[in-house]
Amino acid sequence: MAALPAPREVYMNARQFALPFRPKRVEPERDRNSDLIGRSYEDGIATITVIETSLNDATRVIVERDLDGHVWSMPAWLMRLMFKEAKRKRAA
Repeated sequence: MAALPAPREVYMNARQFALPFRPKRVEPERDRNSDLIGRSYEDGIATITVIETSLNDATRVIVERDLDGHVWSMPAWLMRLMFKEAKRKRAA
């Protein structure tokens, strides 16, 4: 049985690679929930304020309770539901 040749180390220039696709361009995404930042509602004697959007999940916002400074995240759609104002009927 013939012995296998020893592997050789080959150096290649990065420009030698011709890939069939272009690198994906990442465009910064506009924050869809930035309009909620600063809005607040009253829950009994506490005021709940949206302080920022979540860095890990674009569908969640970070809220803070003013009484004790407790901070948590919640879905942005739920905050929009809380802030939804009742539609007033127009006078005919």
